[in-house]
Amino acid sequence: MYLSIDLWDKRCWIAIEQAGIVFPKEIVLRPKLLQTLKKYISEYKITIIVVWLPYDLYWKNHKQLQKTQEYIKYLQSQFPSINIEWCDERFTSFAADEISLEMWDNSKRDDIAAALILETYLEQKK
Repeated sequence: MYLSIDLWDKRCWIAIEQAGIVFPKEIVLRPKLLQTLKKYISEYKITIIVVWLPYDLYWKNHKQLQKTQEYIKYLQSQFPSINIEWCDERFTSFAADEISLEMWDNSKRDDIAAALILETYLEQKK
């Protein structure tokens, strides 16, 4: 089972994969992320966590990317039996914008982005 995290400084969006279908799950405040991940790992038997990496269009390194890479290392130390992987998310925000516009509901943009990150990762693994 897979779980993805759209990681930000204050809030994080979580999606999971069940039977090949990706579901946005919830928005978690960053201080509660570790506790929430423990719950999902136990409840859904998560074996892989996918974290988005916020590259810009030219693969340049920037502050948010460095913070995310540091958090991935932290997750690896907290969950040594879970495979922590990353996914390039440069275009998921654009795709999420398009979908939320079609839905006429921009409040779902980040939920959609979290699901698209996991879908992108799973497609790359095929």
